Parts: sequence; structure tokens; C-alpha cells
Amino acid sequence: MFNTLRLAAVFSTLIAFGNSAAAESPDTILADIDRLLPGTYTNDVQLASADGRAEAFALTTIIKPMSNAALGETLYYLEEYKDDDPSAVTRIRIYSFMTEESGVRLRLLNPTDVEALHGAHADLSRAEQLTPEDIQLDRDGCMLDITRHDDTLVARMESRACDVLETWVDYELIIDQSGTWTCYARRLQSDDSLTWLQMPAFPCIRQQRMATISP
Repeated sequence: MFNTLRLAAVFSTLIAFGNSAAAESPDTILADIDRLLPGTYTNDVQLASADGRAEAFALTTIIKPMSNAALGETLYYLEEYKDDDPSAVTRIRIYSFMTEESGVRLRLLNPTDVEALHGAHADLSRAEQLTPEDIQLDRDGCMLDITRHDDTLVARMESRACDVLETWVDYELIIDQSGTWTCYARRLQSDDSLTWLQMPAFPCIRQQRMATISP
């Protein structure tokens, strides 16, 4: 578990070193996000190594670009379900990427009526008709900074910034040519000990891109 949890930190260190050499155009990063992020992802390969552990389950994630000027300029709709059952939805989010002085950042938009969007990946008009009143924004401290190492993009929250009562959210999304790593946990503010993991068998979930999304 230790090595898997440390994966994100290794990537972040490499990225910080690589980015010290030269600044990169935000437009270039946004173009690569658009090239790499949309698709349908599964964790089938990683799941095969779970040896039947109950803490592991099949996870399918669908990410599609969407348009909704009321919510932002660069948006992607995410719908995720478990056990190969599209009705067993575990997460629906809208990713909003934006350019700030510090570079490209990601804010998570949380629809307030998630059930109304079940299956919307097949009909994005439902998501594209949402208004700001239909969305709960993640706070500024929960935004993710986008950095790069070679052809790998990393979106990461600042440590301890996204606090929830006595815990903080430790979240990192790594995007590469083949798929994604998602490291998603909650830790105690007092000593950083883990209180929750998205999938205990795999603290960092590897999903392979099974299909790209046609424009």
C-alpha cells in the first residue's frame, strides 16, 4: 500500500523539477487535456490482481467534453459506475478547467440532483441545460493545479487545503497516454492518518482507456 500511496508524490516531484526549466503555455496544456482526457475507462487490468478481495470492484468511468456557457468555458462531463452496471452510479461530476495566473486549474462542479443525470453521458443535453443554481461548487481550497512531466498531466489538490470537519481530502488525478491514475482519500487533520479510501484494495486506481470519444 505504501508504494501505491507514494505514486502521486513521485509524479509531483518529477513535475516540479521539469517545470522549473521552462514555462508552458496554458493553451498547450488545455489542448493536451482535450486530447487525453475524454474516453471510457475501466480498471479491469488492475482488478485482475485483486485476488477476490471484497474491497475491490469493477469501476467504469466515462468522460465527455460538453458545452454550457453558464458553467464555464472548458467543461467535461464525468459519469462513473461500479460492477459493470450503468445503473449503479457512484459519481457524477463536471470538470471545469480554467486559466489563472498560476497556470491551468481544475474546479469540480457537483450537480445537486445527481439522479436526474443518470445516463446523461449518452445524452449530454441534460448536463448542458444545467444552471449555476443546479450546481454546488467545490471551494477554492479544493481546486486542483495542473502540471506536467513529459506527456503525463497531473491534477492535484494542495495538501490540507480541502478540509472537511476534522479531515482533509487528498486527491490527485494523473492522465497519461494509456489512461488515468486516481488517488482519492480522506485523512485526519491531526496526524494525516487515512479515514477513507475510494477503493481500499487499491489506494491509487489505475484505469485503462478502452475507447476515445469522437468529437
